[in-house]
Amino acid sequence: MNKRKLTAALSILLALSLTACHSGTSETGAFSEVSENSSGLTPFTIGHLPATGHILFFIGYEEGFFADEGLDVTLKQFDNNTAELAALEAGKIDVAPINATNLINFVSEGHKLTSIGGVMSDGHALVVNKSVVEGVDPKDYSLELLKGKTIVLQAGSTYDVEFRMALKEAGLDLENDLNIVSADSGTSAYNALNNGEIAGAAVYAPFRQKAIDAGFIPLLYCDEIEYFEDPICCRSVTLEENVSADPDKYEAYTRAMIRAAEFLEQNHAKSIEDAGKYLDIDAELLEKDTYNHSINNPDPDEAKTVTFYNAMKELGYLDGKADINISDYVNNDIYENALDKLSESNPDNYYKKLLEYHENAVAQTS
Repeated sequence: MNKRKLTAALSILLALSLTACHSGTSETGAFSEVSENSSGLTPFTIGHLPATGHILFFIGYEEGFFADEGLDVTLKQFDNNTAELAALEAGKIDVAPINATNLINFVSEGHKLTSIGGVMSDGHALVVNKSVVEGVDPKDYSLELLKGKTIVLQAGSTYDVEFRMALKEAGLDLENDLNIVSADSGTSAYNALNNGEIAGAAVYAPFRQKAIDAGFIPLLYCDEIEYFEDPICCRSVTLEENVSADPDKYEAYTRAMIRAAEFLEQNHAKSIEDAGKYLDIDAELLEKDTYNHSINNPDPDEAKTVTFYNAMKELGYLDGKADINISDYVNNDIYENALDKLSESNPDNYYKKLLEYHENAVAQTS
């Protein structure tokens, strides 16, 4: 076995988990870590989960973008956002990918966090048993087919919010028209689906493609939900005080992430090869997950963060929590400075595309 890999002790269905070389003692909640060990660079630790959607970190490390930008990076794997939050606040990591649902919950609870960029969006699908769509023309597939059925959504996930909002927008009563069961993980949601216990489930990569390959039918991808227009997922999150103390360090991190996103778009085979050093997933499956209905945009997407906040509020997720202006917890300056510097030195079409996108990604104030 390649010494750069350390297989996490997950179930067989999660034998798809991230693997990386071990260079020190794991933190509580962390499976493994990897360090560039480059001299003369600024130490910078990135927390991440065992997720295909965090491919920008793997590309940034393997292609040397972090080192190019002056950062001596350590990648540290965690098993959930709560563990990442604890590590951030303890000063053990500099940035972490925290999903939009948890970011909003955490800041509503008083945590002094700021989102400085995107890690991934989309990648989720609501898949159903063939029996749900039997005899129905694919062009007539709709969420109304779930009326009277039982589906599973993972509590606390972004796609829990996304698909609940989609069901609501489709005119379904979430309490009476169908039975929504909460799962505690993507693994349990997939297991319930695979065991034939339910009509459908929302699943993320790599379970999404595994389910489709097993014959389940994708009824709706999250990037098809009109309410969100490509909903956000994991954000690059750090402490507000960290950015104030050393903005240059976070601009360097963001430049590397932008370069990794460009590489991901333009170099498919090498991107999958880079990710394969960390994810024990079949390359073909990994490519399907990465390049279909998945977006890895480094933009902070303030406007979509506001949309997501409003969806959570409408669904009652924020009842009893502090009413906040979520824009106060999105930092556009770091991203804008990083993108401006890259586009000045290399004004190619990719950076122009990001600049054009960002113009609409900043929330409009009245």
